[in-house]
Amino acid sequence: MSSFPKELEGLIEELARFPGVGRRSAERIAFYLLKMGDEEVDTLAKKIVEVHKNIRPCKFCNNFSIKEVCSICSNPKRRRDIICIVEEPKDVIAIEKTSQYDGLYYVLLGAISPLEGVGPENLNIKKLLDRFRSGEIKEVIISTDPDNEGELTAQFIIEKISPFGVKIYRIGIGIPFGTQIEYIDSATLGRAISERKLIDTRS
Repeated sequence: MSSFPKELEGLIEELARFPGVGRRSAERIAFYLLKMGDEEVDTLAKKIVEVHKNIRPCKFCNNFSIKEVCSICSNPKRRRDIICIVEEPKDVIAIEKTSQYDGLYYVLLGAISPLEGVGPENLNIKKLLDRFRSGEIKEVIISTDPDNEGELTAQFIIEKISPFGVKIYRIGIGIPFGTQIEYIDSATLGRAISERKLIDTRS
C-alpha cells in the first residue's frame, strides 16, 4: 500500500502511463510539480489543454498541425511526386532536421506489433492508398523504424503499394537494427535518406 496521499498517488499513477516513464520517474515529476508555484502550474495546465484542443492530424498526411492541412503539405515548394512513410509525427521532425528531403510525408500513427495486439488492420492507410490511386506519387521512401515492428510494417506497406508500379525505397544505410528514427543523429539519418535502397518488387 502506498504511503502517499491518494491525490498524489493518483497523479503518480497517471504520470507513469507516459511512454518511458516508470514509477520512480513519475514520482520525481510529481514531486517537482509540487514544488512549482501556482502560476507555473496554471500555465502548464493551460498549455496541456491548449495543445490537446488545437493540435490535430493533417487531413492528408496525419502529421501534427494547427490547421486542417499541415505546413508541409501546404508548401508549394515541396515535391508532390515523392512521399516518405513514417510511423509517428516525431519522425517527420527528425527527417526534416537533416535537410536532405524535400517531398511529402505520410504518418502511419503506429506500427504493426503482434505482441501489443496491433495488426495491419489497425494501421490508417486508406488515405495513403487513395494518394497512390491519384497517380501523382512516383516514388516512396519507407522510413519505419529499423526494428521488428518497423520491418513488419514496411513489408506490409510494400505489399499494399507494389501494384501501383511506383519506385519503392527503404532507408537503412548506417542505421543499426533496433534504433528508433527519432534518436538517430541528423548526419546519419540524412545519409540514410540520400542513399536509400531501391526495393525490387517484381518477384
